[in-house]
Amino acid sequence: MKSQTDPSLNGLFHAISFQIAGIAIALMANSANFALILFADTKGHEIALCVPIIATALFTFVWGDATLQSQVANIKDATVETKNSHAYQYISTQPYKLLRLMNLILAFALAASQFSILFGR
Repeated sequence: MKSQTDPSLNGLFHAISFQIAGIAIALMANSANFALILFADTKGHEIALCVPIIATALFTFVWGDATLQSQVANIKDATVETKNSHAYQYISTQPYKLLRLMNLILAFALAASQFSILFGR
């Protein structure tokens, strides 16, 4: 007897792994931005340093939003057997709209703090 896997579960796991990868990339990019702003001589380069700050914020928002929407889509595509599982019941009740809002606020707050440090000197 051959075991079958629900394709929506594979998609959900891929979306979650992409989200984790995006979080790692955003963490490294924000860390690099903060290190550059805090420890480098940025006088006269403020406008140029706005580019990586804005790019990091956009990446954080777009990547996070896309992976959250992908998770919701895969949850909606689940088979009846998957929908009857306890894991599905737990995962499907997560506040994805709130998580998307938190992702936007996080991207904005990190960019705002970097701009504050950059232009506050």
